Amino acid sequence: MKKAVLMFSAFILIPFYLAAESFTLDELYELAIKNSRSIQISRQDTEIANYNKLSSLSNMGPKFSASAKYLHWNEPTDISFGFQIPPQFANMGISIPDKMHVMDQDTKDLSLTITQPITPLYSMYQVYRINKLNEEASSLDLSNQMKEIKYRVAEAYFNLLKLQKTRENLLQSIRLIEAYREKTEQFYKNGMVQKDDVMKVDVKLAQVKDGLNEINSAIEILKASLNILTGRDKYAEIELKDTYTNEPASFDYRLDDCIEKALSNRADLKGLRLRINMLEAKRQATIGTLIPAVAGLFTYSHQWGNAFQKEESWFIGVSLSWTFWEWGTTYFQLKANSSEIQKGKNGLYAMSDGVVLDVKNAYFRAKNSFEAIASNKKSIELAEEVYRISVKKYENAQITATEVLDSETMLTTSKINYTNSLYTYFLNLEYLKKAINEKEDL
Repeated sequence: MKKAVLMFSAFILIPFYLAAESFTLDELYELAIKNSRSIQISRQDTEIANYNKLSSLSNMGPKFSASAKYLHWNEPTDISFGFQIPPQFANMGISIPDKMHVMDQDTKDLSLTITQPITPLYSMYQVYRINKLNEEASSLDLSNQMKEIKYRVAEAYFNLLKLQKTRENLLQSIRLIEAYREKTEQFYKNGMVQKDDVMKVDVKLAQVKDGLNEINSAIEILKASLNILTGRDKYAEIELKDTYTNEPASFDYRLDDCIEKALSNRADLKGLRLRINMLEAKRQATIGTLIPAVAGLFTYSHQWGNAFQKEESWFIGVSLSWTFWEWGTTYFQLKANSSEIQKGKNGLYAMSDGVVLDVKNAYFRAKNSFEAIASNKKSIELAEEVYRISVKKYENAQITATEVLDSETMLTTSKINYTNSLYTYFLNLEYLKKAINEKEDL
């Protein structure tokens, strides 16, 4: 009895345990961002850039330093005068000690120093600018990588929906062909058609089943790819929530607006502009090395056990150092900096041209796939009518089985083309939004 109860419980629980998780596109996107190693690395790069910025900012403030020393000598230090006071002076109350204590056997000293760079602040500020710009560039890199992952998820999502809809259409085609085969077999028994008509239907049925097997394999591969992309177990079952079944009302994008947005918003363009600014700041930092290094100083010192030095002393002052000849080292470095800046600007021009081409490609892909939806939908209506007429004619022995099978193939292809064009449009729209760096979701 107990064994039976356990078996019944297992039978009830297994379907729930094996049930595949179902995800929308946004849920898959969040999962991919959460589990992406590359995103984690990019976030760490941004964190490193922030700490480098704070470090360079702190470097501009005054430096506080301390030094201390303790010495144990072999013996105290005394000075002996080596003579005695004449008696006549001694009677006058004048006395001179035979020796004078100068230094204890143990001596100690403590010094506190404050140093404030003055002219080096120019170069230090440029280094701070470089690190600040690098932090902004790292953030843009992170944003760009997140958008790239979002598109890759969308690509897998919509391609999987395409395959699943294709499978549904093929299954429907198989049901139609099987029903048609029964009718053809009956016609053959009644002597209304030839044996080859039945064989043609069998061949067509086998072809569609082979296509279905290929689609099923592609679905399983794409599911594993989507699991890997989102950080899930690659063997886990996964289902998609299709929230894109409705046709889009309109395509409300203009090419000129898309290009303008892309040139203004693209993270890769912004990142390159920031890196050009970093090169300019680097050049300014190099110029700063030509300026004499002036720093303000303050030192406080305290001594113990040494009679030759004041117990407390301090001073305030300015130090100056200047390397005025390096055989052109800084000059050539400035020339190299200028070349790097010009190289970056040329790269920016080239990247801008590439962005325009990318946006045009994305725009026309989305526009053409939107227009294809209506034409493919109309094709379904026409193919359904052609198939209906073909079946009717075949029943009246007016056409051959081949013509009926051709009309059925046309109908199935039209349905597949329609669903493919619908999902292709949404995918191409996602690519267009990535190309112009649009923040709104689909």
